[in-house]
Amino acid sequence: NATNFDENSVDLRSLEIWEETWLLKFNLDKCKVMHIDLNDNPRNKYFLDDRALKQTCSEKDLGVLMDENLKWDLNIAKCVKDANRTIAWISRNIIAKDVEVMLNIYKALVRPKLEYCVQLWSPAAHHGNWGTILELEGVQRRFT
Repeated sequence: NATNFDENSVDLRSLEIWEETWLLKFNLDKCKVMHIDLNDNPRNKYFLDDRALKQTCSEKDLGVLMDENLKWDLNIAKCVKDANRTIAWISRNIIAKDVEVMLNIYKALVRPKLEYCVQLWSPAAHHGNWGTILELEGVQRRFT
């Protein structure tokens, strides 16, 4: 709403003052706006140093992909893809296929890719979400 827009504009103005005070400039190519698509967001344009900030639909922050609908589908797909790529690399390069060795390799190389920030994006079991859960579990089945 208009109040939030005004508050955000004041915040951006304080960033401009900070730039002037410390003689440091923000890299405007890296400054982006992502409108969270809840409650009919008006998608206002925001300016920093009289330049419009780029708008984005999804953004990666601390290794986690988030989109404007606060859905984690992109992040889960990335995690599954990375884990599958690691499994393919392991199957091509590891000669000793001893169970204990493979279990340690799985725990060290594959599971961290699936569990990174899982507390944030963990898919809850509910109608319409089983495909995502089965996709994640499929990675482990593929390794065994």
